[in-house]
Amino acid sequence: MAGGLAGVLVAANPEHAGGSLTHACWAVAGFAALVAWPAGAWRRAPSVPWGLRLAVSVGAAGVLLGLAAWFGAELIAGGAEVGLAERVLGAAQSAWPLAVILSCHLSQASARMHHRAASARAPGA
Repeated sequence: MAGGLAGVLVAANPEHAGGSLTHACWAVAGFAALVAWPAGAWRRAPSVPWGLRLAVSVGAAGVLLGLAAWFGAELIAGGAEVGLAERVLGAAQSAWPLAVILSCHLSQASARMHHRAASARAPGA
């Protein structure tokens, strides 16, 4: 939610010639929230979808942090790849929630199939 709210505030404070401190501050807050959420979203249980398992969540947070560092380095150094770094980071931050949702959906579908198969094998079914 924090990342989404920061995104709205980034849009409400557009970048202009010479830069915008407000835009930059909200952008940093949004990037930080979207980098941190995979590590905070992990769960521990045998039936947890793969997208919410500890190792996967920490790995995703690490990749997002690395991409954010690349973007920050390009931005600070005035690098030629700042636009590419920003777009790759944004794409990764958008793709990760989709991957988690798909893992949850696949996990539920697998559980339903397993339940149906077990019911079909039960005596009297």
